[in-house]
Amino acid sequence: MPVAILKKGPRLVWTLLGALVLVAMLPLLISHYFLIGINKESLETLEKKYLSRSALAISGDLDNLIRSYRLQLDKIAGGMTNVILLSQQSDPFAAAAETGLIETYTRHDAEILALRLVDRNGVGAQGVPETLGAEAIAELNAATRRAIELSGTEGAVYVGQYIYIPTLNQGAIVVAMPILDPTIPDTPTAIGVVEALISLRTIQQRVVNDGQSDVEAFIVDRQGKVLMHSEAAVSVQQPDFSSLRIVQEFMKAPVPVRLTQSYSDGARRVLGTVSPSQETGWAVVVQKEEKRAFASVDRMLRSTIEWGALAIVLAIIVGILFATGISRPIHALAQKTREIAAGNYQQRVDVRSRNEIGDLANNFNVMSAEIEKAIEKLKKAANENHLLFINSIRMLAAAIDAKDPYTRGHSERVARYSMAIGKHVGLSHDDMRHLRISALLHDVGKIGIDDRILRKPGALSDEEFEVMKTHPEKGAAIMGGVPQLDHVIPGMRYHHEKWSGGGYPDNLTGDEIPMQARIVAIADTFDAMTTNRPYQKAMELAYVVDKIVGFGGSRFDPRVVDAFVRAVKAGDIQPEEQVRGAA
Repeated sequence: MPVAILKKGPRLVWTLLGALVLVAMLPLLISHYFLIGINKESLETLEKKYLSRSALAISGDLDNLIRSYRLQLDKIAGGMTNVILLSQQSDPFAAAAETGLIETYTRHDAEILALRLVDRNGVGAQGVPETLGAEAIAELNAATRRAIELSGTEGAVYVGQYIYIPTLNQGAIVVAMPILDPTIPDTPTAIGVVEALISLRTIQQRVVNDGQSDVEAFIVDRQGKVLMHSEAAVSVQQPDFSSLRIVQEFMKAPVPVRLTQSYSDGARRVLGTVSPSQETGWAVVVQKEEKRAFASVDRMLRSTIEWGALAIVLAIIVGILFATGISRPIHALAQKTREIAAGNYQQRVDVRSRNEIGDLANNFNVMSAEIEKAIEKLKKAANENHLLFINSIRMLAAAIDAKDPYTRGHSERVARYSMAIGKHVGLSHDDMRHLRISALLHDVGKIGIDDRILRKPGALSDEEFEVMKTHPEKGAAIMGGVPQLDHVIPGMRYHHEKWSGGGYPDNLTGDEIPMQARIVAIADTFDAMTTNRPYQKAMELAYVVDKIVGFGGSRFDPRVVDAFVRAVKAGDIQPEEQVRGAA
């Protein structure tokens, strides 16, 4: 069809220039974005420093508390060593109980809730109030055993687990140190233990003080269990915080280290820091909700978004006016290209623009017209090539059938029957096309069989039958030289295989036999039984169907047999009367 040549109008660059003016606002938005990022980073650094100092101060206070009482216990242990060396007392621990040594320490230090100076059996001087409760007593007894076990280690000190004492409404921890026998200095042997139950109320108060306002502070053990919390109710409940990411990082670290990071705490994002205690193995965590930490940045961001949104709305309104002149013809062009991509080559674009888009649309129309012509030529050539190919195959099959006057038209009939069965099997279009060629060529190997065997009017001898059995392999070998026919060779080579085995040439069984061959085998057998041969007369259709059904599961695939029966019932398979007449 003739295509009109449009006159050139204003260049597209002028239209684009109007849109590019809008880009001038982008530097403003980008600068605001980076300024917000810089302010956020600065604020985040300050918040991290504050949280880190707070957590480090609490863990430092906890370590200093444990160390100070380690020194006191070391003095008591040293005093007991001197008593043992200088005194003739048979039981220095009983003597210590009589001197009132324990009361001297507990009376002047309110942080020492209990103090014991006992031998390996737990007998000696004890200052343990009954109000402490069973858990505290059990921890003191366990500390005695653990300190004795550690006696062979230089500077051995046992620091126990956190204990909450309900009667005192405070937490505590046991520190125990073995007392070594000074009479055998070469072999460290514990003869007793000095241990103290230390109050942690000062640490608890520090946690509460640092957790004021929007900051949350708490201490967890190596299992993630909360020991102290800035909220009193949480401290009493002692929940499991092991699901928190920062606590998980602390728990899995082989050597606890300080760490500051952002993470999710339930439905909120928080900024937190963890500082481990060297003496107890616990960790101090101080965290703050990011929304509050970055409140000023959020306000700046909201203002930027509000003014930016207003500018964007104005830019969109102006941009629509410019873009409409560009987008409408491009949209129409895109729609038509999609139609052509889908195979509808009759499409043309009606664009009245007189700029580069108009030129593009006009060139597109010219291109579409040329493509349509080329496609029609290709379709015609492809159809001619296909017909030539099929007719060549049919002539080859007819030439094979012509070698034996009793099998004239056999290949065409087998192809027709195979297509009917393949239809009821549910083969795809490509598989049906391959099946037809395979069926037409299934006996092509008979080219290599001696005519005396092919034309023999009676039954073949065993030797002659062995020669006849080679025709599937010969046919596959002949067509194997054409790579384009690889997909039809299975039906040619294996159409004499049997479902239960015993066929030829490769004695395949069951699903090893290609579907092409299973279908051609039934079609070949049907034609042989319904046509006159030198050794048999054509059989009745019902009898042949029954026989083939009877072969299901032995010679033939039962599923293909079912498809064959459906094809017969549907009238898709009917033997030709002219081949059933007198021989």
